[in-house]
Amino acid sequence: MNYIVIDLEWNGGWSKKAHGYFNEIIEVGAVKVDEQMRVLDVFRAAIKPVVSKKLSNIVTSLTNITAEELEDGTTFMGMMCRLSKWMGSDPSVVLTWSTTDLLVLMENCRFFTGRQEIPFLMNYMDFQVYAQQRMGVDTSQQLGLAKAGELLGIPEDDMSLHRALDDSKLTAAILQKVYDRDSFKAAIMPVDDEFYKRITFKTVIIKDLDSPLIKRSEMCFNCPDCGQNMKRKGSWRFRSRAFCAEFSCRRCEKKYNGRVQFRLKYEGVETKKKLNEIVPKTEETAEEPVAVS
Repeated sequence: MNYIVIDLEWNGGWSKKAHGYFNEIIEVGAVKVDEQMRVLDVFRAAIKPVVSKKLSNIVTSLTNITAEELEDGTTFMGMMCRLSKWMGSDPSVVLTWSTTDLLVLMENCRFFTGRQEIPFLMNYMDFQVYAQQRMGVDTSQQLGLAKAGELLGIPEDDMSLHRALDDSKLTAAILQKVYDRDSFKAAIMPVDDEFYKRITFKTVIIKDLDSPLIKRSEMCFNCPDCGQNMKRKGSWRFRSRAFCAEFSCRRCEKKYNGRVQFRLKYEGVETKKKLNEIVPKTEETAEEPVAVS
């Protein structure tokens, strides 16, 4: 099996056909790696934009891609044909650094073909998540590609970051550093109808306190010191994307601010809870606020 690392650069612009803002791919880079972590081949294609021919200042400053460079570029469909042929018929897994590139590729497929399915995508991995897990980095926050390379001691002297091919080369170098055969195979996702439903599902913050999706039992707190169930004071208030209320422990005579967030994800409702102690003001603390984590 081969591993295909893909990176994209795109230009944003308004499109009547898309009924809004559209991220048009202007450059694709890819690296083909085998199971022995040997680089077999590389791929690059420039794509001439048709939606917004003027590159945004952000894209120009970030990538140094110029309109002149894209003038002789291929079409999106031409790139897809070339990329599919380059990948070959051997079983493969497509890797991207986070799902953003994958979603943009699906967006372009919808725009140019009317279907979001990617013809050559049979197996996929969000390599950013896998790499962070292997590196022992908390996955609750996304680690940038350049930072990951820096932490792993990968030199970037000959690379132009934010260019599709060089970014895919850096991603492949990270793959060579963190690859573990068993854990890697376990993280591969087969691409089927369920996969597309999952990848396009948009997480929603539940704001309605009466929603049947909310479990009231999740809105209770126990005292961190004595373990006793605490009493809520006042009504729940929704602010900063979560339900908030004050709680007190009669036994310990302490007060806390409780925060509960309900997020509807594809797999179901995810609950995040946080409790911060309310520190009484004294002569020493009155002058400066005390930060409580």
